[in-house]
Amino acid sequence: MDAMERNVLSCLDDVPLLQIQRYANRSVCFISTYVQGLTGGEAAWANRQYHGHRTLPPSMILEVKESLRKA
Repeated sequence: MDAMERNVLSCLDDVPLLQIQRYANRSVCFISTYVQGLTGGEAAWANRQYHGHRTLPPSMILEVKESLRKA
């Protein structure tokens, strides 16, 4: 178990901090859309359309759902 832990820590040390931060920010955006009731595809579409902010406003959620119903 100690060898695995050391291996994971050394691998994490090789990943640039900026890449970890970008991944975390992107994850927060998806988590926010899931909490607001969007599915995976809807969340991906909404995050592409509204990428300028960290969370989606309620009006955007309605717009996403209506847009995907029409498609």
